[in-house]
Amino acid sequence: MAERQEFGVIGLGRIGGNLARQALEKGMRVVGFTRGGAPRDLLDSGLVEVRSLGAFRNELAQPRIILIYIPSGPAIDQLLGDLAAHLEQDDILIDGGNSYWGDSIRRHSKMRAQGFHFIDLGTSGGVSGARRGACFMAGGDGEAVSRAEPILRELAVAGGFVHAG
Repeated sequence: MAERQEFGVIGLGRIGGNLARQALEKGMRVVGFTRGGAPRDLLDSGLVEVRSLGAFRNELAQPRIILIYIPSGPAIDQLLGDLAAHLEQDDILIDGGNSYWGDSIRRHSKMRAQGFHFIDLGTSGGVSGARRGACFMAGGDGEAVSRAEPILRELAVAGGFVHAG
Protein backbone atom coordinates (compact mmCIF):
# COMPACT_ATOMS: atom_id res chain seq x y z
CA MET A 1 0.00 0.00 0.00
CA ALA A 2 1.28 3.47 -0.83
CA GLU A 3 2.37 5.75 1.97
CA ARG A 4 -0.32 8.22 3.01
CA GLN A 5 0.15 11.55 1.27
CA GLU A 6 0.51 14.62 3.46
CA PHE A 7 1.26 18.29 3.10
CA GLY A 8 0.99 21.57 4.90
CA VAL A 9 -0.96 24.60 3.77
CA ILE A 10 -0.63 28.18 4.89
CA GLY A 11 -3.69 30.28 4.16
CA LEU A 12 -6.98 28.45 4.54
CA GLY A 13 -9.11 30.97 2.68
CA ARG A 14 -11.02 30.36 -0.51
CA ILE A 15 -8.30 28.57 -2.49
CA GLY A 16 -6.08 27.08 0.22
CA GLY A 17 -9.09 26.02 2.27
CA ASN A 18 -10.84 24.36 -0.65
CA LEU A 19 -7.68 22.50 -1.68
CA ALA A 20 -7.43 21.29 1.92
CA ARG A 21 -11.09 20.17 1.87
CA GLN A 22 -10.56 18.25 -1.36
CA ALA A 23 -7.38 16.62 -0.03
CA LEU A 24 -9.01 15.57 3.24
CA GLU A 25 -11.89 13.97 1.32
CA LYS A 26 -9.31 12.00 -0.68
CA GLY A 27 -7.68 10.66 2.47
CA MET A 28 -4.64 12.91 2.55
CA ARG A 29 -3.26 14.25 5.80
CA VAL A 30 -3.33 18.04 5.81
CA VAL A 31 -1.65 20.28 8.37
CA GLY A 32 -2.86 23.88 8.19
CA PHE A 33 -2.08 27.34 9.48
CA THR A 34 -4.10 30.49 8.98
CA ARG A 35 -4.50 33.77 10.79
CA GLY A 36 -7.56 33.72 12.99
CA GLY A 37 -7.76 29.95 13.22
CA ALA A 38 -8.92 27.22 10.87
CA PRO A 39 -12.56 27.01 9.80
CA ARG A 40 -14.61 24.58 11.91
CA ASP A 41 -15.56 22.39 8.94
CA LEU A 42 -11.89 21.76 8.13
CA LEU A 43 -11.15 20.79 11.72
CA ASP A 44 -14.19 18.50 11.74
CA SER A 45 -12.93 16.90 8.50
CA GLY A 46 -9.56 16.05 10.03
CA LEU A 47 -7.32 19.05 9.38
CA VAL A 48 -4.42 19.15 11.82
CA GLU A 49 -4.23 22.81 12.80
CA VAL A 50 -0.95 24.37 13.88
CA ARG A 51 -0.83 27.71 15.64
CA SER A 52 2.76 28.58 14.68
CA LEU A 53 4.97 28.13 11.64
CA GLY A 54 7.48 26.22 13.73
CA ALA A 55 4.90 23.52 14.46
CA PHE A 56 5.05 22.31 10.84
CA ARG A 57 8.47 20.85 11.68
CA ASN A 58 6.94 18.42 14.19
CA GLU A 59 3.70 17.67 12.33
CA LEU A 60 5.07 16.81 8.87
CA ALA A 61 7.60 14.17 7.84
CA GLN A 62 10.67 15.37 5.97
CA PRO A 63 10.96 16.38 3.24
CA ARG A 64 8.02 18.57 4.13
CA ILE A 65 5.79 19.94 1.40
CA ILE A 66 4.08 23.21 2.32
CA LEU A 67 1.68 25.03 0.02
CA ILE A 68 1.35 28.78 0.50
CA TYR A 69 -1.95 30.44 -0.44
CA ILE A 70 -1.68 34.00 0.79
CA PRO A 71 -1.84 37.14 -1.39
CA SER A 72 1.24 37.70 -3.53
CA GLY A 73 3.74 40.43 -2.75
CA PRO A 74 6.12 41.21 0.12
CA ALA A 75 4.14 39.00 2.52
CA ILE A 76 5.41 35.94 0.61
CA ASP A 77 9.04 36.99 1.13
CA GLN A 78 8.40 37.56 4.84
CA LEU A 79 6.67 34.21 5.20
CA LEU A 80 9.43 32.33 3.37
CA GLY A 81 12.00 33.87 5.69
CA ASP A 82 9.96 32.96 8.75
CA LEU A 83 9.46 29.38 7.51
CA ALA A 84 13.15 28.93 6.69
CA ALA A 85 14.00 29.67 10.32
CA HIS A 86 11.90 26.68 11.44
CA LEU A 87 12.30 24.05 8.72
CA GLU A 88 15.11 21.83 7.45
CA GLN A 89 17.09 21.61 4.26
CA ASP A 90 15.35 19.84 1.37
CA ASP A 91 11.89 20.90 2.53
CA ILE A 92 9.70 22.09 -0.36
CA LEU A 93 7.96 25.45 -0.20
CA ILE A 94 5.28 26.06 -2.84
CA ASP A 95 3.87 29.51 -3.63
CA GLY A 96 0.43 29.06 -5.14
CA GLY A 97 -0.54 32.72 -4.84
CA ASN A 98 0.00 33.81 -8.47
CA SER A 99 3.12 35.83 -7.78
CA TYR A 100 4.92 37.86 -10.43
CA TRP A 101 7.30 35.54 -12.31
CA GLY A 102 10.35 37.72 -11.61
CA ASP A 103 9.69 37.47 -7.88
CA SER A 104 9.38 33.70 -8.20
CA ILE A 105 12.78 33.43 -9.91
CA ARG A 106 14.36 35.56 -7.19
CA ARG A 107 12.70 33.50 -4.46
CA HIS A 108 13.83 30.25 -6.07
CA SER A 109 17.47 31.42 -6.04
CA LYS A 110 17.26 32.64 -2.45
CA MET A 111 15.61 29.46 -1.14
CA ARG A 112 18.02 27.23 -3.06
CA ALA A 113 20.99 29.08 -1.51
CA GLN A 114 19.49 28.29 1.91
CA GLY A 115 19.06 24.60 1.07
CA PHE A 116 15.31 24.64 0.41
CA HIS A 117 13.33 23.81 -2.70
CA PHE A 118 10.93 26.42 -4.05
CA ILE A 119 8.13 25.84 -6.52
CA ASP A 120 6.00 28.56 -8.01
CA LEU A 121 2.62 27.05 -8.68
CA GLY A 122 0.18 28.82 -10.92
CA THR A 123 -3.24 27.68 -9.77
CA SER A 124 -6.28 28.12 -11.96
CA GLY A 125 -9.89 27.09 -11.74
CA GLY A 126 -10.93 29.48 -9.01
CA VAL A 127 -12.74 28.49 -5.85
CA SER A 128 -14.66 25.65 -7.51
CA GLY A 129 -11.47 24.32 -9.10
CA ALA A 130 -9.74 24.25 -5.75
CA ARG A 131 -12.71 22.35 -4.34
CA ARG A 132 -13.28 19.88 -7.20
CA GLY A 133 -10.04 19.85 -9.21
CA ALA A 134 -7.69 22.66 -10.15
CA CYS A 135 -5.15 23.17 -12.88
CA PHE A 136 -1.54 23.58 -11.76
CA MET A 137 1.43 24.96 -13.67
CA ALA A 138 4.57 24.22 -11.64
CA GLY A 139 7.89 25.99 -12.01
CA GLY A 140 10.92 24.70 -10.16
CA ASP A 141 13.66 22.11 -10.22
CA GLY A 142 12.73 18.61 -11.34
CA GLU A 143 13.55 16.88 -8.05
CA ALA A 144 11.22 19.09 -6.00
CA VAL A 145 8.42 19.05 -8.55
CA SER A 146 8.58 15.25 -8.86
CA ARG A 147 8.18 14.93 -5.07
CA ALA A 148 5.16 17.24 -5.00
CA GLU A 149 3.65 15.95 -8.24
CA PRO A 150 1.64 13.01 -6.83
CA ILE A 151 -0.21 15.33 -4.46
CA LEU A 152 -0.74 18.00 -7.11
CA ARG A 153 -2.00 15.48 -9.66
CA GLU A 154 -4.47 14.13 -7.10
CA LEU A 155 -5.81 17.66 -6.51
CA ALA A 156 -5.96 18.52 -10.23
CA VAL A 157 -8.52 17.73 -12.89
CA ALA A 158 -7.45 15.05 -15.38
CA GLY A 159 -4.66 16.53 -17.47
CA GLY A 160 -4.53 19.55 -15.16
CA PHE A 161 -0.90 19.39 -14.09
CA VAL A 162 2.19 20.50 -15.98
CA HIS A 163 5.79 21.09 -14.93
CA ALA A 164 6.46 24.21 -16.96
CA GLY A 165 10.17 24.46 -16.24
